[in-house]
Amino acid sequence: LIASECIGDAKWFIEHSVAYAKDRQVFDRPIGQNQGIQFPIAKAYTNMRAAELMVKEALALYENGGNPGAEANMAKMLAADASNEAANVAVQTHGGFGFAEEYDIERKFRETRLYQVAPISTNLILSYLAEHVLDLPRSY
Repeated sequence: LIASECIGDAKWFIEHSVAYAKDRQVFDRPIGQNQGIQFPIAKAYTNMRAAELMVKEALALYENGGNPGAEANMAKMLAADASNEAANVAVQTHGGFGFAEEYDIERKFRETRLYQVAPISTNLILSYLAEHVLDLPRSY
């Protein structure tokens, strides 16, 4: 559930970044014409899609009666990271306007950061994967 929410957040940030990059004109051209703006947005999109595919993999395992523990944990971690990256890109793309109330970027930025630590932290996910997938000794 949290992974899916993070995917939605990432999509929101990316959509707002793309719209602003198309709309904002500097030196008589949209800022989205610059690779320095395009590439971070495209990378955030790529990471969001990869996380989204992991969510679908975990769901497919669950629906087929399998144990999606590792996939669900990886999906949550990847989605939280993708959402955080997309949030950073949105702030960077919007510049100072990323902190203006009317764009909602800053508010949502604070909200999306939460999912790297709650309801389960990235470190606990990595511990789970190390122990249950990689068969390493328990670290805690």
